[in-house]
Amino acid sequence: SMTSPENSMLSASFEILSSSLANKLRFEDLLRAPAELIGKGKHGSVYKVNVNGVTLVVKRIRGWNISKDDFKKRMQRIHRMQNPHVLPLVAFYSSKQEKLTVYKYQQNGSLFKHLHSSHGGQVFEWASRLAIAACVAEALAYMHEGLQNDDIPHGNMKSTNILLNDDMEACLSEYGLMPDNQDQTMDVYSFGVILLELLTGKPVQASGYDLARWVNSVVREEWTGEVLDKCLITDGANEERMINLLQVALRCINPSPDARPHMKEVAFIIKSIKEDEEKSVSVFSSEV
Repeated sequence: SMTSPENSMLSASFEILSSSLANKLRFEDLLRAPAELIGKGKHGSVYKVNVNGVTLVVKRIRGWNISKDDFKKRMQRIHRMQNPHVLPLVAFYSSKQEKLTVYKYQQNGSLFKHLHSSHGGQVFEWASRLAIAACVAEALAYMHEGLQNDDIPHGNMKSTNILLNDDMEACLSEYGLMPDNQDQTMDVYSFGVILLELLTGKPVQASGYDLARWVNSVVREEWTGEVLDKCLITDGANEERMINLLQVALRCINPSPDARPHMKEVAFIIKSIKEDEEKSVSVFSSEV
């Protein structure tokens, strides 16, 4: 379990945002429930917890120097944004020493898992990758626009934080939970790295600079042979649209933050690439 030394003043700063769980969830139960550590990073740990028949994910953030009130305002502000492709916060807890955020567990796992673990030789096909790119871009653009004045970017965009819901659609998780001073242009860079991951099939080390540097070092004529994921090419994915998406990625990872596009523009371009893809697929299927 995750029992903490501060049990005395517990429920005071525990707030439930999900109406469906309001009667089921007590902070004491959350702390006492069996917890399985499923992730650990420099800012905290992530646990899978089963409480009264509901499987939840609890992120425990340490060392964030933010007041209880500011944290509360921030979480409520993010929660009010409500987007179907941003994983909603179920509850949060805040004390001086630590902050906890609670989400529903997504059993289909992360984009990272789907890209990098073999599914019995099954190809993670181009149409699915493009749909995920479009979906994530749109959700991030929506959040950026709505939270611009609050200055709350995602702060930790990576393929392990893109979860697949029950319909296998992408959801952003852990929005706005980074203690470091980040801004929207950093999210755009990180999104560009996620696009590179989708296009190359290669995992990202550290913050993706190595993947970005490698793609930038390959001359344009070699992109298809060198950079793009071989299994997509053999699966017959459209190279022109893959190159178009690669060009979007390269704009996002521009070393100069001011030169990077806004997510709204990125989402618009990816949506049009996806529409082209859908048109060509429907033309193709009607010919058969």
